[in-house]
Amino acid sequence: MDVFVTGGTGSIGTAVVKKLVQEDLRVIGLARSDDATEKLRSLGASAFPGDLRNPDSWVARAASCDAVIHTGATFTEDMGRVDRQSMLALKQAAKHRKQPLQIVYTGGIWLYPASQGDKPITEKTPFSPLPAFRFMSETIRTMSHGTDLNLTVVHPALVCSQTAGPIADMTRALKAGEPFETRATSSTTWPLVEVGDLASLYLLALRHARFRMSLIAGSIPGISVGHLASHISARHGKPLEIVSAPEPVESVGDNDWAAGYALSQKIDVSHAQRATGWQPELSTIEDLVVTLSR
Repeated sequence: MDVFVTGGTGSIGTAVVKKLVQEDLRVIGLARSDDATEKLRSLGASAFPGDLRNPDSWVARAASCDAVIHTGATFTEDMGRVDRQSMLALKQAAKHRKQPLQIVYTGGIWLYPASQGDKPITEKTPFSPLPAFRFMSETIRTMSHGTDLNLTVVHPALVCSQTAGPIADMTRALKAGEPFETRATSSTTWPLVEVGDLASLYLLALRHARFRMSLIAGSIPGISVGHLASHISARHGKPLEIVSAPEPVESVGDNDWAAGYALSQKIDVSHAQRATGWQPELSTIEDLVVTLSR
């Protein structure tokens, strides 16, 4: 299988490329710089020159592959426009194929609202995206129309690795002797997933593709910020203070990405497990903290 990956040098994308290469899939990563090309090759993938902002430079190559995994994002003010433009161009390029193009698109848990009481979020929960991520729901809707694409959408919980995500951020603050500042409160509930486990789900999504499929990905369905901080404090033998940051004084409009941390969410991942056989290896908070909080 030839798999084209966007964002293959980012946090999620790097883990996905590693997992695909380990499984002997042929991976082609979109590279907009020499550094990206070098990193992709070091992971065992080949690199194709191009930029998300210029989809005409790469969508034909992507559409010629067996599958596309989209983890790329600019995280700039025009992120939504760039994402939508590139996915529409890819959908158009796929019209020339004899078979539908398989796409795994990265959504996110912040497309969903805060949990209501003890009721967890499932794939059937209606979207209620934060303004910064509203474009994703619109893009998913557009990509779901027609028969050109075989679409799977993966909605990761808060992604954790040794260098990025809530656990790494909390650990850095603790080691620096500083409080951890977040838009959440100590009682806010976060669902979590380790990046390697998440990459395993992307691989399984390729292997268990259906015409339309949505998968919520989390190994920890929900843990309060205060409880998470206490685990990290116990791990290092030092207290970690949580400080709730206010909303920005100046309006950031549709670019307030950090607002998602204020959402209190608990998820149900049973559908992803049933549909693909996914079994996260780091499935307890103890496993996550011991592995990632170093």
